[in-house]
Amino acid sequence: MEHETRKRLTMLIVICDRGKDKKITVFFKDRNAAFSLLTLGKGTASSKMLSYLGLGHVEKAVIFSVMPDDEARDVLLKIDEKLDLKRPGHGIAFTLPAACGDEEEKHEAGRLGQGEEQEMEQEFRHALILAVVNRGYNQEVVDAARTAEAAGGTIIHARGLPPSGDEKFFGVSIQPEKEVIMILAEQEKKGAIMKAISEKAGVGTPVGAITFSMPVSDVQGLQAFLPQEDR
Repeated sequence: MEHETRKRLTMLIVICDRGKDKKITVFFKDRNAAFSLLTLGKGTASSKMLSYLGLGHVEKAVIFSVMPDDEARDVLLKIDEKLDLKRPGHGIAFTLPAACGDEEEKHEAGRLGQGEEQEMEQEFRHALILAVVNRGYNQEVVDAARTAEAAGGTIIHARGLPPSGDEKFFGVSIQPEKEVIMILAEQEKKGAIMKAISEKAGVGTPVGAITFSMPVSDVQGLQAFLPQEDR
C-alpha cells in the first residue's frame, strides 16, 4: 500500500545562457526536490547555427533537479514561459524518467505490463545522448555527431574515477580529465548519431568516447532544431 501513494520521480534538466539561470531558480524552491545541482558548460553549435539562434556567447548554465513528476511538469511550463523557450536561442528544458533506489525501480517494473511498457516507449519522441570523452577531444565527437544530423550539444567538464583508484584498467592508461557532451536528439536519429560517434571517435581512438542514451519524457525549446511538422 505504501508504494501506491509514492509519486513517480522525474529529472528536470535546464540548459540556458549563464546568468539566465537566476531567473528560474525560484521555481525550484518548495517543489519537494530530492536534489538540485547547477554546473557550468559550453555550447557546441556551429557559428552559423549560433548566428541563426541569436546567441551572443556559448557559455551555459546546466541545472539538474529530481522532483515528483507532477511538480516537474509545472516547473517545465513556468520555465518555458519565463525564458520564452519557444524563441530560438533562449534555452532548452526537458525531463527524464527517474527512480530512487532498487525498491522504486522494482515497483515501477512490477506495476507495468508488457503492453504498457511498449506504450511508454512509443511516447518518447526524443533522447538524451551522453558521450564521455577524454579532455580536449570534444570537437571530434561534435563533428562525428553532425555527420548524423545532430544539431549541437552542451559540454560539461568531469573527472574520471578509475577502479580502486588505479591509473590503469586492464593495462590501459586512464586519462582522469573528462568531458561529457550532452546531445538532445529526435528518437529516430539517436542510433545513427551514437553509431557515428562510436565509429569515428569511440574506444580505441585518442578520443575514447563512450556513449549511452536516456529517453526524454517532455521537451521545451527544441523548436529551432525540429522539422516544421513537429513544431
